[in-house]
Amino acid sequence: MSTALAGYTADHALPLATLDPDTPFDDLEPLAARFRAARVVAIGESAHFVREYYWLRHRLLRFLVERCGFTAFAMESGFSEGLEVDSWVRGGPGDLDTVADRGITYRMGRCPEMRAHLSWMRSASVPFAGLDVPGSAASPLPALRNIRRYVDGADPGAVPLVDELINRVEKYASESTLTALAAYTQLDRADRDAVTAGLADLAVWFDATQGTAARDAHDVVRHELRLACLLDHGLRSQAAQILAGSTAHPPVSARDRGMAESVFWLLDRFGPDAKIVIGAANNHIQRAPFTMPGFELSVAGTHLAYRLGDAYVAVAVTSTGGTTTTRRANPVAPGGVEIAGAELGPPADGSIEAVLSGLSVVDLRGARGRVAGPDSIRVMDIYQPTPVLDAFDLVVNIPRVSPSAQVTG
Repeated sequence: MSTALAGYTADHALPLATLDPDTPFDDLEPLAARFRAARVVAIGESAHFVREYYWLRHRLLRFLVERCGFTAFAMESGFSEGLEVDSWVRGGPGDLDTVADRGITYRMGRCPEMRAHLSWMRSASVPFAGLDVPGSAASPLPALRNIRRYVDGADPGAVPLVDELINRVEKYASESTLTALAAYTQLDRADRDAVTAGLADLAVWFDATQGTAARDAHDVVRHELRLACLLDHGLRSQAAQILAGSTAHPPVSARDRGMAESVFWLLDRFGPDAKIVIGAANNHIQRAPFTMPGFELSVAGTHLAYRLGDAYVAVAVTSTGGTTTTRRANPVAPGGVEIAGAELGPPADGSIEAVLSGLSVVDLRGARGRVAGPDSIRVMDIYQPTPVLDAFDLVVNIPRVSPSAQVTG
């Protein structure tokens, strides 16, 4: 690791006093000017279901809302499901636990820290949005069921088109991406094509009815359909690779494209004064493409940085010790995969973690082009090759992390 980079991070590290969301923000004030100049601030995490990452995100959200003029929070979770969460945080009916379970996908709503985060949002009337494709990237049914309710009120004659899609999708839809992909791949090609064609027909119907229905409801449901189409595209691409025995990778992730489009949709919906905080994994928010040997993948942060430039701020969040979460094979778990704890070893040479210490945040922008940057960052309990200085604007280090109490729930 470059000694120059180690010196830079030591000189530019801003100590943070605490992760407690309810404490004063004096330690964060030096970051206020940078954040106030942004329209979108993305707060990452090296793994989901980590207690301390939830606390930090909650604290940063409060700071960004109360001191920096941010107006909404959105996260790596289903857009369709998140509509229920948004209604609740704006004062609508419902029980927090039920809303969090149903409205936050990938089971992340089961974490008590996430529920505390949502409870504060309700008290502060901060809007919520999911950014992601529906059904934990394994089922378009949440979107299609919302679409059916809308179509039934707008044009009952079009309901059979939606019902046919739902019947076809039920053949492979699942809570698990691996299970859904396996079932989707086993469908006849004609069945797969019929789903794609049905979604295209439905998109034409929506475009033809634009202007004849309530604009607000129409735009929401039309975006749900767009995300369902992207999920279908992702499944088709993966199935084509499996059936062809190919190891090639597409240049764009359908999920990431959908999350970026959701941010742009929200900025347009909320108007020119909108300022949005995002919560998602580090490898979704990074400005630089996601790279692996043999391919490069545009992620949500790539699209956001391209469109917004310096008005987009990507904050990586990682740890130098403790117990993170990871995925392990387990034949009795949903989809054959379980979330488990994994002890973190000493930071690897060449990683950003190797030059971080203490509870602190470092502004990486001043190091770009001046020092040799780290070439990897932690993802769960392994390292992802990443041009860290180009990928992130700031990085937060948490000295020790631990799984949320509901990590295996």
